[in-house]
Amino acid sequence: MPCIFIILACLILWHKHWNKRKQLEVFKVTPPPARNPVEQPLLLQETISQFETLVQEGNIVLLKLRVLLFALLPRAALVLIILTIVFVLVPLNSIIMLVFLEVYTREMPLRKASNEKLIRRLKEWWVRIPAAPVQLIKPEDDKKKK
Repeated sequence: MPCIFIILACLILWHKHWNKRKQLEVFKVTPPPARNPVEQPLLLQETISQFETLVQEGNIVLLKLRVLLFALLPRAALVLIILTIVFVLVPLNSIIMLVFLEVYTREMPLRKASNEKLIRRLKEWWVRIPAAPVQLIKPEDDKKKK
């Protein structure tokens, strides 16, 4: 684990050093064509829509992580270095025990209110992160506006 964190931190800093001039490109999105639900079996349509939703959510998560990584490059590298030091200095069984302790005491009365507050704040923070700059392209009409 520590080696992976050090390698990731080095890659982040290397990427930051060599790609100073490159900006994030704007994604261009065209609206999908309308579908006729009568043509497709109901089950297949529902399955396809669920799959599309999952793919979109996955893409949004990846884009948000990308934005966070590029926005916080030096900080992300610093966090990875700190995690590396923690993994080197603290025995793995102690880290695992702390994780289990946190998971199993999360719903106890003393911690439940603060834990719910933390989860609510994290969800609000996650929603506010923009996935990426997006520009919606509408099909061009031949009619001119007067």
